[in-house]
Amino acid sequence: MRIVLLALTMALLGGCATANETFGMGQLCGRQPYCGAATDIEIIKGSMNDNDVYSRALAPFAIIDLPFSVVADTLILPYTIFHMRPAEE
Repeated sequence: MRIVLLALTMALLGGCATANETFGMGQLCGRQPYCGAATDIEIIKGSMNDNDVYSRALAPFAIIDLPFSVVADTLILPYTIFHMRPAEE
């Protein structure tokens, strides 16, 4: 029970990548489908790099946040598609 409580606390303190990317500044990928999940995956991949201390510190939070981001990205998919930036030609 302690592990579940700790995991939920870490997820809430870590913040949701979907909310940060869709409704925030959108620094990594902006309003693209499944941007929150992609952000978490990039953080997890970056943690494998020896020089990336930032991603290594955030990797546990990204691992916990990933399933929540997938669900949240799916729920707001119509909003994301409607507000996607048009591709520049």
